Amino acid sequence: MSACLSEDKGTGSTEQWREGMLTEDEEEPEVCDECDGGADAGDAGDAGDAGDAGCPPPEQEFTETATCDDDAGTDAGSNTGSDGGGGGGSDAGSDGGADAGSDAGRDAGTGPVVDAGADAGTDAGATLTEGPPVQASFAPQAAPAPTPVLNPTPTTAGDRTNGAERSRMRARCGVCELRPRGPIDPNKVPYISVHGIGAGPEVMDPAINNFPSNAQVYDFFYPDNRHPMETADCLRNAIVQARGAHSGTTVQVVAHSLGAIIATGADHSLADEEWMPTEVPTNCGFMKKVRGRHRKGFVLEPAPSPSQLDLRMTLIDPVFQGFTDAPLIVSDCVPGPGDLTAGSALMQTLNTRPTFSRQRRVFYANHPNDDKARDLTEFDDADLELICKAIRGETVRTRKFGLINAWNAVKNLRAGPGGKKLKDALGCGGCSAARIKELAGQVAPRLPGDHTKVIEEVTF
Repeated sequence: MSACLSEDKGTGSTEQWREGMLTEDEEEPEVCDECDGGADAGDAGDAGDAGDAGCPPPEQEFTETATCDDDAGTDAGSNTGSDGGGGGGSDAGSDGGADAGSDAGRDAGTGPVVDAGADAGTDAGATLTEGPPVQASFAPQAAPAPTPVLNPTPTTAGDRTNGAERSRMRARCGVCELRPRGPIDPNKVPYISVHGIGAGPEVMDPAINNFPSNAQVYDFFYPDNRHPMETADCLRNAIVQARGAHSGTTVQVVAHSLGAIIATGADHSLADEEWMPTEVPTNCGFMKKVRGRHRKGFVLEPAPSPSQLDLRMTLIDPVFQGFTDAPLIVSDCVPGPGDLTAGSALMQTLNTRPTFSRQRRVFYANHPNDDKARDLTEFDDADLELICKAIRGETVRTRKFGLINAWNAVKNLRAGPGGKKLKDALGCGGCSAARIKELAGQVAPRLPGDHTKVIEEVTF
């Protein structure tokens, strides 16, 4: 029997915001040691979503500063030049499994009681046999090994269905898994495919068909019902472990929809493993703890240096804007729509922290009435004028979280090779709603097809 017991109850009471998922398709929440309703960091729900306390997050305040001088012209998403976040890979709070105060199984006070100084009637001159001397050691304990997620066993087509993935994730208690399509060839370049919610790895086949001939394809298996921050940590390990299986330094991550959020979280994590805040403010005047930041007992891979890893991201129709501008109520142990609401701690933090990747490509679906993923061209002119105000140096306060999230996702992308970042091009060349839409279409092109069909349009 699996160590991770799954409940038979579904989660059909939550709003059906998921991409095409029906109530009966949702995953059962898994009951594991770290999901105990307490406040430990492994709890999967986004309690940082202030809405679960009846208090929405405060208005978001932002402003932008454009840089008009010529810069290096490197791709947006370039690494920070440091191995931020590499701290030995240990999970904060982990005690290595040792129970503080353990008495090696002896119950204090049990057994014969010996009175200090009593000699049990023997002569005061009786000789006591001394034990061997004990050598004290102050050597530091070895750090726990990073959690392995790479399984070199190649997948079959049957392994890559949504149903097979869900069964596999239940058996693994929600810990992700990276598996190759075919035997691992160290001379090939690893391409990690990360699908969206409510689908199995097979949904990425149309993109994989466009991969170059030297690609070693890996499928990233993950559960829908764990917190995206937690899954991002898991993808971080997958990236580093895939890099270690190949002779080169390049790792390509190709991610769709929710997979793009997870991939971006892994990108942040490689630059700084504590990229998420521990607390977020609420409108009620108090700070609220963010949960789901790290899975209890999961040990991160040490972050490599930029010379050791050339990470490249391709993000397809990412749902960076989030859903609705007001967070929903979520519980600690059953992740729900609140994780991806525009006002959640996760969505407001994505794309605002340093990233490790050297290259970042973003593509959106160009299909009328398909707003699962919204880029800047799909917002009203009046909303886009708020961005222009911020670029002109005004302080903007707004609850249009989706707008700000969509802006953060592309503002550092460049308009063409060697071009300026979007925020700098707007700040130095004049800002208007029309110009934002024009340049946004250049830095994050819109491709034919709806949210799913667009996958086959991306080339490599």
